[in-house]
Amino acid sequence: MNRRTLIANLAAAIGIAVALGWLFTLVFGMLGAQTDWSKAWEYRETLWRGWLVTLGISFAALAGSVVFGLLFLLGQRSSLVVVRWCCRAFLEFVRDTPLLVHLLFGYFVIFAPLVSRPLADAGWDDKLVIGILLLSLFEGAYLGEILRGGVESIPKTQWESARAVGFSPYQVYRHVIFPQALRRVLPAMAGLFVSLIKDSSLLNVIGVAEYFYNTRNFISRSYAGLEGYVPLALGYLVLTLPVAWLSHWLEKRFRHET
Repeated sequence: MNRRTLIANLAAAIGIAVALGWLFTLVFGMLGAQTDWSKAWEYRETLWRGWLVTLGISFAALAGSVVFGLLFLLGQRSSLVVVRWCCRAFLEFVRDTPLLVHLLFGYFVIFAPLVSRPLADAGWDDKLVIGILLLSLFEGAYLGEILRGGVESIPKTQWESARAVGFSPYQVYRHVIFPQALRRVLPAMAGLFVSLIKDSSLLNVIGVAEYFYNTRNFISRSYAGLEGYVPLALGYLVLTLPVAWLSHWLEKRFRHET
């Protein structure tokens, strides 16, 4: 990096820092007299429990979306036409309708009448379990499309060469196709997983007491404003930033290996 570039970067960094500092000073100065952070401290246990629930939902739905994503990928590449059509129809339905509709329709119309009582009898929170399942299905459909695009981007010569040396279909995917495809779709997968964490806030519509749900109750009961929205934003940042950082690290590692 030459001297001119270094000076330009330094000047840009100082300008951005000054602009952000002025903006935050202006906003917090206008709202500072109206804030009472003791309210958030009083509700800290409720907010903490909600954040832990969101953390658990995110990890469970992430694992579930990977499972469903692989199933949708294999279903779309199945030799059975009916299986391919069913997967394609479901994926198009998911892509053309919002998650909020899936949660409301899936919970109140499909799953709640069927499994709510058995789950409750077994000691499970039916809203939480069904919410994770619906979120996993929704995000898994998108992940299946991302994986399909990555797999189909691999040249046919790679498939033919793997079969020529005697690899089974599982070995072809495991040792040849997936390592190359994952390098190509990592940015899209990282964006999907970040969206999954943020979309978990929509589970509040079916009564799941996650972070957004508890924060909303705290704001409505204490008439808080900034005291509720700032912890809410920071809480989701703590969950999403490690995912983004990990994806960037994996991209660099795979690029180096390639």
